[in-house]
Amino acid sequence: MTKENKTTCMISKVGDMEQEIQGSTLYAAASVSSQSPVQPPLIVANPPSDSGRGLIRVSDCEIRHYSGDKKPLHYIVSRDNGLTWNDEEASEHYPPNFGGVAKESPAFTRNPDTNEFMRIQPAADYIFVSKNGLDGSWSAVTTDGKLSSDWEKERDDLLSFSGILRNPLFIDNGKRLLVPSHDMRKGTVVHISDDGGMTWHKSKSVVNVPPHQIGAEHKGVRWYNAGVEASIVELKDGKLWMLLRTSQDQHYQSFSTDKGETWSKAEPSRFFGTLTMITIGKLKDGRLLVLWTNTHALPELKTAVDDMWEDVFTNRDSHHAAISSDNGQTWIGFRELILDDHRNRSDYATYGGPEDRGMQQSEFVQLDENRVLVSIGQHKNHRRMMILDTRWLYEKTRVSTFSNGLDDWTHHTYIPVIKGHASYNRKPSALLVAHPENPEAKVMKISFLDDFDLVNEKSGADYRRGGATWNFPNGEKGRVNLRFQLPEGSGGARVSLADRLFNACDSDITPYALYTVKLEIREKLGSETLRADTWYNLSICWNGVTKGSSAELLLNEKPIGILPLNNESPNGASYLHIISISDKPDPGLFVERASAHVE
Repeated sequence: MTKENKTTCMISKVGDMEQEIQGSTLYAAASVSSQSPVQPPLIVANPPSDSGRGLIRVSDCEIRHYSGDKKPLHYIVSRDNGLTWNDEEASEHYPPNFGGVAKESPAFTRNPDTNEFMRIQPAADYIFVSKNGLDGSWSAVTTDGKLSSDWEKERDDLLSFSGILRNPLFIDNGKRLLVPSHDMRKGTVVHISDDGGMTWHKSKSVVNVPPHQIGAEHKGVRWYNAGVEASIVELKDGKLWMLLRTSQDQHYQSFSTDKGETWSKAEPSRFFGTLTMITIGKLKDGRLLVLWTNTHALPELKTAVDDMWEDVFTNRDSHHAAISSDNGQTWIGFRELILDDHRNRSDYATYGGPEDRGMQQSEFVQLDENRVLVSIGQHKNHRRMMILDTRWLYEKTRVSTFSNGLDDWTHHTYIPVIKGHASYNRKPSALLVAHPENPEAKVMKISFLDDFDLVNEKSGADYRRGGATWNFPNGEKGRVNLRFQLPEGSGGARVSLADRLFNACDSDITPYALYTVKLEIREKLGSETLRADTWYNLSICWNGVTKGSSAELLLNEKPIGILPLNNESPNGASYLHIISISDKPDPGLFVERASAHVE
């Protein structure tokens, strides 16, 4: 019996802990089931290669994540439905990883009709098929649509795809197989097979998007991605929905009504994100799940140019999830699955080597009725595998009292000198300090940072205005509460509600924010004038995020005015952003507590 044919799930009883297994740290989780109370996302392992490919369910209990390494060929495996993981070497029958690069896993799928496994490397590799399990013998597809078991000697006759590929997807009840492929400058084309991967043709349409342009807050241009790393899902009516990585502030979308032969002109989607991978898939009950990095990059500097590479990435420290029960018409969640453990490192740009890093890229497999296993991230020190209980996405309330420090907040700023692979090193943009009236408690301090390391005169970067940003479940209506104090001498701060993560030090958020209020000593809010060294409870109660909406402003539960909607949103508010507005060193703003409740 091969390993993948085992059907008895071995449930771990070790509790939440880290185990040292075979010299490397792996995570172990307590036994949970679809009937357990809702848990926040739980880290269970580290993927062996960058996420986005390599994850495959073998049986009801067994899941593997393969590595892209050329040698030794290996994978990590769970035989208790995703709870605990070990590293194993691949079978001697497993084909070498010819294409791509070692940090990129191959892409797998399983034919729903024949149960055959298929493997495609992310770039310029062959198409392999195994009829008797992942540990059985593999054959390669030839250019004339046959299978070769002697593929090592017949490599000149084997079929291969160029371009960087996403995971193969069976549609139309398994009758058709799609593989999106792309060229950075030209866009996405879809490879199509109607015989289980033996013969192929390309879609008639190439899906592409316009390049980024200088304008508004942007003084330079981004690296041009013409619509790449496409993720496709089949909707209930048979229509196909494609979401694409772009150089814009949003992922673009395209649709096909003829099973992938032709595609509509790409247009902006409701999902924000820049130069990052997005993943969309369908759960067994028909709900749609989307995973992406819902983050707004810092404005492009005057030194930014499109030279076939991005100058610097400032939007890869988080990963988000949302879910839809109505075929993608409305979405719930927009929650941070994870914030990068290393996002605050002073040596972030070079820690662990000059490679892609951060929490962009993902894929998932379903575990049971409510839970999915998600693989996230790039770079061996950053990527993680997590169990997500989808019920967590439906929660409506979140509270921060800083009992766990600043772990729930994005609170770094940048030293704007490019290091390593398109990265900046970081410094704190907000601090946890002693409570001014209770030395045993802590508050968050946000102020202007007297640190010229945060300035680059050549590029025009100036990231000295401290700030912090915090995520809560999305809502078209809701209430955010903030308990704050302005110490004597404070230069003030600006508080905004947003529909995506803006960098803590991003002082250009105002045109994109949904609602914004300025907090300054002697500033008049309605009939109230803010005083120094005084604690206030500020509430922003918004009644919508479309034209004509507004928010009621409360101070210590007293209505003090109405805020007009500054910018419409397709998704509702899901972020609180606070940033200093001082232009010189000051005592800043103290935050004791934040909370949110959405309808």
